[in-house]
Amino acid sequence: MVALLASCTFVPGEARQEPKESEQGDNMQGDNMPSSGTTSTQTRKISPGTEGDFSFSWEGPLADQPIRVWYSAPDDPSSAQILLVMTGAHRNGEGYREDWLPIVQDRNVLLLVLEFPKDDYPGSSSYNQGNILDASGDVNPPEAWTFNMVEALFEAVVRDTNSGEKDYALFGHSAGGQFVHRFMEFTEENHVRVAVAANAGWYTMPDQDVEFPHGLKNSPLSPRELREAFSRRLVILLGADDVDPEDTLLQRDRKTDAQGDNRLSRGLNFYQASRDAARESDEFNWGLMVVPGAAHEHQKMAEAAAPFLLASR
Repeated sequence: MVALLASCTFVPGEARQEPKESEQGDNMQGDNMPSSGTTSTQTRKISPGTEGDFSFSWEGPLADQPIRVWYSAPDDPSSAQILLVMTGAHRNGEGYREDWLPIVQDRNVLLLVLEFPKDDYPGSSSYNQGNILDASGDVNPPEAWTFNMVEALFEAVVRDTNSGEKDYALFGHSAGGQFVHRFMEFTEENHVRVAVAANAGWYTMPDQDVEFPHGLKNSPLSPRELREAFSRRLVILLGADDVDPEDTLLQRDRKTDAQGDNRLSRGLNFYQASRDAARESDEFNWGLMVVPGAAHEHQKMAEAAAPFLLASR
């Protein structure tokens, strides 16, 4: 279970009225929602009707490792549904925001793209895998997991915008898809309405005989918590053409190849293994969708994910 941390901090960037051309690439408490114990030291860092960015951090083990959040806000953020997006391996938050702009432009959506800088969060362990393991392979305390940032940011933004939202949608592509499916597995208490993990390179399989992070052996996730994870709304989104086994960004080794030799086969195997692991008495709310004509392309996958993520209002 991920414990939330105290005292979130915003440092604003520049707010912009006009969007830039698209790039393609792989602290506050609302009265209407439960408190995680966070306290605010700032107000109004998201300007209505603008695009901008800000630095976000909070007290705890990662207090000196802020992330950058790229946002696009409608005219009335207080009434908007909230969408959080995790980037791919290149950590190009601004480019991911630009890909999402035409999707959300006619909707009342507050878009937030989380960018974990490579200098502070190097490699896949601290980002894709949620910083669950330290450099020695030992399990970090839950307060050091980077999954905490998502919930803390949501609560901070709700307070900043005086939002009435009690939940949010979560999307991740590629490395972000790895982050999202593990977030849904390991974050026992969260405010996610629905999550979409798109084109993940490999997965933490629901297998107690495979060593973590490729499986759950010696992981901090109990069988009871896994059953609860199955009850959350998670969609595994795969590109039908994301089948290149020689992709330079695709991890290839004995452990990952046991899941398949490309992203499509690995995603299909993960979903089927999860469905098989769920007992007949379990509530299983995970879904699967394969997108025709899509390879490892963030924008196409974002377009396919939008109907799951953005509620009609």
